[in-house]
Amino acid sequence: MEKTVTTRQLIFVLILSVVTLKVLFLPNVLATNIGRDGYIMLLFLLLVDFLVLLMLLYLMNKFKDKTFYEVLCILCGKWLAKVIMFLLCLYFLTRCFVRFQTNFIYLSENLYTTLEWYVFAFPILICVIFCVRQGIKAFARLSEVFVPVILFGFCIALIVGIFRADFTNALPILENGIAFIKSSSKYSVWFGDYLALILFFGKVKMDKKFNLKVTLSLLSLIVAVASFYAVFYFTYGYNTVCHINAISDIMQFLPSVSDIGSFDWFLILIWDMALFLDLTLNTIILTELFCKVFNIKKNKMIVSIIVLVLVIALNILINFNIYLTMKIFRDYIYIFDSIIESLLPLLLFILALIKRRKKREVLVAQ
Repeated sequence: MEKTVTTRQLIFVLILSVVTLKVLFLPNVLATNIGRDGYIMLLFLLLVDFLVLLMLLYLMNKFKDKTFYEVLCILCGKWLAKVIMFLLCLYFLTRCFVRFQTNFIYLSENLYTTLEWYVFAFPILICVIFCVRQGIKAFARLSEVFVPVILFGFCIALIVGIFRADFTNALPILENGIAFIKSSSKYSVWFGDYLALILFFGKVKMDKKFNLKVTLSLLSLIVAVASFYAVFYFTYGYNTVCHINAISDIMQFLPSVSDIGSFDWFLILIWDMALFLDLTLNTIILTELFCKVFNIKKNKMIVSIIVLVLVIALNILINFNIYLTMKIFRDYIYIFDSIIESLLPLLLFILALIKRRKKREVLVAQ
């Protein structure tokens, strides 16, 4: 298989997938439900996700020239592979749904007094479909251009927050212990980002230090994201529950002569770009999965149109109500998400280890 994505591009894609949603509504949700220790909860969930990354990297290294579907066929058999791919289709459909809705809400609350859904939906529809048509290689190059800009905006927000934060708000640490970890699966809608790797199986030009570069980059990002949440809470304290969009709200105390001159507008535009790219990434993954399940070799653009129309229809059905969306995910869909995000990679990892052990036993017997 042709290797179309570099290690650097893969890292940027993973950074985009991990950071985009974590610094919007999640800090508010954690502050409301957990309080000052929300950043500890976030760090715990990020590290659990990191274990999934390690398992997927193991599979990528073991099956270097295989697509994810081919890996599934080797480990599970063809029919079970099809079932898993279909379940992944449903999973990434929910991810596209959430990202489309988040992008709309974020823009309507921060840049527009009123924003009709069709004014937002049709331009987004055209742009995402165009990116899907260009393929994985083009998106990887796109991420190489824009993700550094997104990281710059994130770093600016983090630095500004550090200078503003009141670190006494951190005390007492773990006032109520770690009982909140029991409810960690309820926040699955904001995680599972490393499953984006399944798009790149067999397509990455692995450097000599591929694993080290990926793991160190993502570990650094984990520390940065958890630090951002901590700084955000230390800045606003108990008032954090009143601030919904963390990445833009953390900049609002900066002086400006007018709304147009406010620096947080610059950050809002950057994060709108991040949300668009994240939606595009998940749409590409969903389109590829759908085409593989139903053996569609052409007309991927039509598949992406169908997917996005379905996403828009579902959002219209619930009137773009993000609170209802979070309730549905936290009450019902979190079980399905947790299985796909954690148990599926763990199962594949175990099956790969068993297969490796059996292969060694055969070689010893010979």
